[in-house]
Amino acid sequence: MPKIVDHEERRRLIVEALWRVVSRDGAAAVSVRNVAAEAGMPKSSIGHYVGTMPQLLSLAIAQMVTFVRAQSADMDRATIDVDKATDAMMTLVPTDTRRRQMSEVWLLLLSQRNAEPELAPILSDLNAQVLEGLTEGLTALRSQGLVDPSRDLGREARVLHALIDGLAVQSLTDPDSMPKSDVRDIIKAQLRGLSEPR
Repeated sequence: MPKIVDHEERRRLIVEALWRVVSRDGAAAVSVRNVAAEAGMPKSSIGHYVGTMPQLLSLAIAQMVTFVRAQSADMDRATIDVDKATDAMMTLVPTDTRRRQMSEVWLLLLSQRNAEPELAPILSDLNAQVLEGLTEGLTALRSQGLVDPSRDLGREARVLHALIDGLAVQSLTDPDSMPKSDVRDIIKAQLRGLSEPR
């Protein structure tokens, strides 16, 4: 009787192995060979269960998005204020070990974008999801009277997205010069300013 293999379970194990490689050796060490070795599988298993390296990174990014959404899902949009919105947006900045690892994978994707055309739609989708979440947050703040009606929410979401990406890069490349308290103050100040007319 042929052995029944749970493909979803294998994919999960492979992605977990990827995160262990990132945790131990950094995102630059992510390769089919290293992930397969960490998962205790032959290299061919990566191709069979996941596909290409861009597809593996895509699974890691999908897991990352799920993690970030879960972190902010508990926020009650009916009672949102600037502090709660700041907390939600802090989930997008690598101010702890887990988020640093996720951001390293994001930067790895960015660095390989030109060489791997498969990555462009993955990054576009990630950007779209972040922008959607930011727009939802700003819409909730506006419903509480915390965003002036003259503000274009789409534009303000793009400004926040650019700010958060910049903070993420600075937090990764020079964490000592960008402590968590400073990151929080910068995001909070940006959100508070939205109550003023454009």
